[in-house]
Amino acid sequence: MRTRPAMWTHPLARTLVCTLLGASACGDTGKPRSATQDAHPASTAASSAASTAASTADPSTPERPRATAPANGYGDQIAWRGLDEGLAEAARLGRPLMLVVHAGWCPRCRELKQRFFDPTLAQASERLVMVNLDQDQSPEALRHGPDGQYIPRILFFDPQGRLDPELQNPGRGKYKYFYTPQDDLVAIMQQALDRHDQAAKL
Repeated sequence: MRTRPAMWTHPLARTLVCTLLGASACGDTGKPRSATQDAHPASTAASSAASTAASTADPSTPERPRATAPANGYGDQIAWRGLDEGLAEAARLGRPLMLVVHAGWCPRCRELKQRFFDPTLAQASERLVMVNLDQDQSPEALRHGPDGQYIPRILFFDPQGRLDPELQNPGRGKYKYFYTPQDDLVAIMQQALDRHDQAAKL
């Protein structure tokens, strides 16, 4: 009785040789096999994910906006804008703008970054125009410090680009635009939408 060479017992070797030779029955053991048994696990997972995404995609749902400005570590899933672009977009869409002012060297800013990876916050951000500025790299951020140049600070603007002084951290008497990871940013974002989302009121 002849036995097959050892290389034929490894599924990847059979798949590679069969692909190279173009033989459809190469490596047939006489036992029925499913297509997924010979496929590479990574390619099978990718195919499965792609087919699931294709079957669940709704053509009537608009594609999520993409960032046109760097995230600077504040959540890659958020559609960040530059300040001028963001102000123009807020006016065009009738949406409030959320401005996050930070600096790369600031430990409190690094702590706050984790909040922007929260899926609930990312979802809420889709209805606002989102801007983040490194105060050291973008001097225009210094114009937006109503009670000081401390960082991080988060400010909300109406669609006309006016600061809303009512939207501040309710837990602070001083440094009213300072937020920590424990503060409820999603709630203040919702307040901004309730007050200024003109698009939703049409």
